Amino acid sequence: VLAVAGRPIVENCLAGYNSCIFAYGQTGSGKTYTMSGPSGSVGHLNNEEQGLIPRVFDHLFTRIARMQSRQVSCKCSFLEIYNENITDLLSPSEAHLQIREDAARGPYVENLCEEEVSSVDDVARLLARGQAARRVGETNMNRESSRSHSVFTCTLESRTTDESGITNILRSRLNLVDLAGSERQKSSGAAGERLREASSINKSLSSLGLVIMSLVDVQRGAQRHVPYRDSRLTYLLQDSLGGNSKTIMVANISPASANLAETISTLRFAQRAKSIKNKVRFLAEGVNLFLKF
Repeated sequence: VLAVAGRPIVENCLAGYNSCIFAYGQTGSGKTYTMSGPSGSVGHLNNEEQGLIPRVFDHLFTRIARMQSRQVSCKCSFLEIYNENITDLLSPSEAHLQIREDAARGPYVENLCEEEVSSVDDVARLLARGQAARRVGETNMNRESSRSHSVFTCTLESRTTDESGITNILRSRLNLVDLAGSERQKSSGAAGERLREASSINKSLSSLGLVIMSLVDVQRGAQRHVPYRDSRLTYLLQDSLGGNSKTIMVANISPASANLAETISTLRFAQRAKSIKNKVRFLAEGVNLFLKF
């Protein structure tokens, strides 16, 4: 996964492109394992089972260390979306945060804590802090089910000075997203608070599915509204879904025959998402080039 998704995403960011990796699939299919590694492994960076996030940052800081002519700064934030409320996982007292929109940077979360990092160990500490604050719960399908969507964001700023003394600045953003798992309420055995969580998760993922389907229709020439604002998740990830970002989706599926219907649903979702072409914008000191990929 690192070779196919992680390293190319790092190179995109260092080149000045916004990028995103998100894991999608049913509860218990391994999304959190893919993104962060097994439970309790965050911070143990020599663990061969470490997830995509620590591996991505290991590659990122290795690349930065080799850059002689560039000064690169890296700031990270970590949030969760739970029952349509946004909480800062690095400062959990900051709950019910609001999404704002800026012409240059797109949708962002107001007053979200950002911390500067300069090593993989710094990132591991932030991940461990955030994971400890994240909401998990037990369902019939997963003993430690993520009950929220999480977004770990790295903002890069790269500066180079040419021979004439002009400083060129590249800015990019990397979103690493672990979605809450889709689950049929009958299969999950949810009741009470768990049922309310499951309903919110499924509504949010349904909004994501509608955005994907709408984008596919639009790119086929249909005149259709894309309902980004139907959920906090799709509003926040607007740039990553058909906008200014190079995006990779990891489809997590279960090998169990009992989960065949959910597996087929995930694969169909991935097939639709694969056909979307984002409009990626490269910004550097007044240069504005549009590319498609």
